[in-house]
Amino acid sequence: MDRFSKFHPIVSFSFFIGVIVLTLVFSNSVYGALSFLCAFCYFARRKGKSALSFLLKFVIPIVLLAAIFNMLFSHYGNTVIFSVKGINFTLEALTSGLLTGVMMGAVMVWFFAYNEIITADKFMALFGGFAPNLALLFSMILRFIPLMIKTSNEIKDAHIGLGYEIKGLKNALSRFSALLSISLEKSIETADTMKARGFGTKKRSFYSSFVFRKSDVLALALTAFFLIYLFIACSADISQITFNPMIEMKSVNLITVAVFMIFSLFPLITDLTEDVKWLLLKSKI
Repeated sequence: MDRFSKFHPIVSFSFFIGVIVLTLVFSNSVYGALSFLCAFCYFARRKGKSALSFLLKFVIPIVLLAAIFNMLFSHYGNTVIFSVKGINFTLEALTSGLLTGVMMGAVMVWFFAYNEIITADKFMALFGGFAPNLALLFSMILRFIPLMIKTSNEIKDAHIGLGYEIKGLKNALSRFSALLSISLEKSIETADTMKARGFGTKKRSFYSSFVFRKSDVLALALTAFFLIYLFIACSADISQITFNPMIEMKSVNLITVAVFMIFSLFPLITDLTEDVKWLLLKSKI
């Protein structure tokens, strides 16, 4: 069962923002790799087999490109893989780029998991009370990209059905022109609808169906505890890894690594705990 998504939006939002910031802030690439592993495990639970397709099509190419580009343009390190016209390409530069790519991949997967959990109504519940215009604008932006992709696919299907689909720049420009026209028309319709409903004429009322429960208090307290501890550990620079002149892990605090891993696995642990409870209840029937 998907228990984590049932928490109050502030719990989910705090977790995702916290884990993404920690992934970017921690200097030790071990944390980036752990974050990537935990993010993919949770995303795979949410999306199933499509998560593997997403990993192979988008994340892995970015990781490999980051590794290759770093090796091509950074020449530090002592372990030479090969040389071209006196320029050394080193294992240290390749490893550094690879781990940087893994960190970028982790952030990508977390953002996709964020989009799965933090829906438009949850975002409006978080920010609609004190910043309704900003919340509305942001939710419309998040909706814009998938809506345009869907409309583009519909235009493509229509062209194929009418026999107009041909390869090349002319066809691409034709589809883009149609997409632009539809987008402008829908924006006018949206503006007219908002005007008819009195948007901007007076102070807006606010309604949220989400209730802050005891379980949300506990989850938010745990999230705050993990974040405070990990940010203190990060500022103290407990763990370091260097790539010049050689790969060397100077210090790793195993307690901090364990805390970071538990925090990153928090959504998955929450869901699996609910699954275990459900199986126990079924066994008693």
